Amino acid sequence: MSESESEKQDGQKDFYKEALEKVMTERNDLKTKVLKYELLGGELAQLDDEEIMNQLEDRKKKSRRSAADIDRQFFCTFNNCKKAYGTEASLIQHQRLKHGQNSGMDAYFRI
Repeated sequence: MSESESEKQDGQKDFYKEALEKVMTERNDLKTKVLKYELLGGELAQLDDEEIMNQLEDRKKKSRRSAADIDRQFFCTFNNCKKAYGTEASLIQHQRLKHGQNSGMDAYFRI
């Protein structure tokens, strides 16, 4: 390979490298814009990245009760099953999944 061919290939590599970097930058900009749009409930505002991060930090997860705080007053009636649940729906789900019991409503909703 001659020196001019090698220089030509190096020039092409640089061109593609710069083009790829430009595409990656545009992609990251679009991701940031989508994040802004979703954060603001559809209102696209001119926020900088620091303001976006502050809004993300301000949002908190829904608080949940710990397992120890749940008053378990619904007990499974199957033999040798000592499970207790805080809601009737949780008990029914347990019985359906673990013991194979179908409630009358299951048959109603089956097609």
